[in-house]
Amino acid sequence: MKQSVYAVAFAAMLVSGVAVAQQQQNAITWGLNSEVETLDPYATSKRTAQLVIRNMLENLVVRDPATGQAKPALATGWRWIDPTILHLELRRGVTFHDGSPFTADDVVFTVDYIKDTANNATFAKADYGFIKKAEKVDDFTVRLLLEQPTPSAVDQLSQVLFIMPKATHQKVGARAFGAQPVGTGPMKVERFEAGRSISMVRNDKYYTAAWGKPRLDRITVLSITDNQTANAEISAGKVDFLWNITPDQLAQLKQARNVETVTGGSVAISFLSLDAAGRAGANPMQDKNVRMAIAHAVNRQAIAKTLRGESSEVIHSPCNPRQFGCIQDVAKYDYNVAKAKEFMAKSSVPRGFELKIAAFTDSGPVAEAIAGDLRQLNIDAKLDFRETSAWIRDLFGGKLTSAVVPWPSNGVYDVVAMVPLFFTGDQGDYTLDPVVMDSFKKAATIVDEQERLKLYKVGFDRLAAEAYVLPLMSGVTHFAYRRGLDFVLPVDGYPILYMAGWK
Repeated sequence: MKQSVYAVAFAAMLVSGVAVAQQQQNAITWGLNSEVETLDPYATSKRTAQLVIRNMLENLVVRDPATGQAKPALATGWRWIDPTILHLELRRGVTFHDGSPFTADDVVFTVDYIKDTANNATFAKADYGFIKKAEKVDDFTVRLLLEQPTPSAVDQLSQVLFIMPKATHQKVGARAFGAQPVGTGPMKVERFEAGRSISMVRNDKYYTAAWGKPRLDRITVLSITDNQTANAEISAGKVDFLWNITPDQLAQLKQARNVETVTGGSVAISFLSLDAAGRAGANPMQDKNVRMAIAHAVNRQAIAKTLRGESSEVIHSPCNPRQFGCIQDVAKYDYNVAKAKEFMAKSSVPRGFELKIAAFTDSGPVAEAIAGDLRQLNIDAKLDFRETSAWIRDLFGGKLTSAVVPWPSNGVYDVVAMVPLFFTGDQGDYTLDPVVMDSFKKAATIVDEQERLKLYKVGFDRLAAEAYVLPLMSGVTHFAYRRGLDFVLPVDGYPILYMAGWK
């Protein structure tokens, strides 16, 4: 009995020693639930990778994690010349990690790079489609010319447009830049092992930003894709921070010694994409009765609470209620298996059919739960689990009959961050409905908020009435970190780790 007590006490001392060592070294280790293959923000389709990259490369503005408000970063001020011209004053005296000065030329170069289709920048249309071009006024003034009036432009700039150094990028090329990026951010890369780890150290020449100066000397990012391993590592004090953990992980870590768990907001959602337009070939999703049957057969409430957490809510339009323009007052579909069977009986496939539901990472269990519900309709549904990049390639390539789409909108509080990609005829649109496309396209070009809301109402009403997609649930973000870490819970769910420090 005494030996057991001593063993427990000794183990506790070891754990405490590891955690204390991290604090003494003024360092933290982030256990990331994804593999990072590149540190080029325009060559990765993983938002998790971009969360890491934002520690090194900066945007023109930064979102205050506590309030969600845009604050100065590389741009110190901005104003509208007219609804399609955004004038930005740039910060003076900023240098990149290699010592080269930051100027307007770097902003223009970055925009030109993204807009050049030959560079195949990731999410070029979704994230940067609103930008037409950048014009240099002088060394520290630029103007962004927009394709159309975009009221959410400043908010979007707090999440996108990582500024790259023109001279350095042109010298080393995109591939080398992705292995050793050069930015203006508070942290700079010391070592990068693709798919395994990233070591960042403090940028001692970082300017005094609106939020302050970096407090940490080092941030280490380890790819830990197994949830139980991640829990064990943070419990043992070998990892200090976990982001976007599952409800199961959250429940386990609530019992862990010296570990804090918190749940924060998010503008992410999940919806079930259905190929109503037949992009992947003729299929049962083109039958409205089938879509209505699916809408009534899926127990979204149970899926939301079980797989996302108690804070997650069922949504009725494919957007987050926190976003401007997200109309939820539309036709609603209750969980009603009897009604679902009635629609199936009237469909072109009353005896059922086979269906693959594509998903990746933590959306796999969601797809499995949906598949289980659909089997009540004699639909032989199965999970089609894919690696993230493969899932994105095939979804946007028009090859998936059905897919669980978890979409974060890049943290932007306006539906313009998602509807253009999925409902205006672009790569992710499996609906291709003229009414939906027309209303959403017009809404994106109008500054008047009331007029925009009227148009969004038309589009979301149509999506719901035709059951073109099945909105599932809003996202929530669960965090776990070592006690003593001073971390501001972000309102959008995206952690800004370089602002953290030890108490």
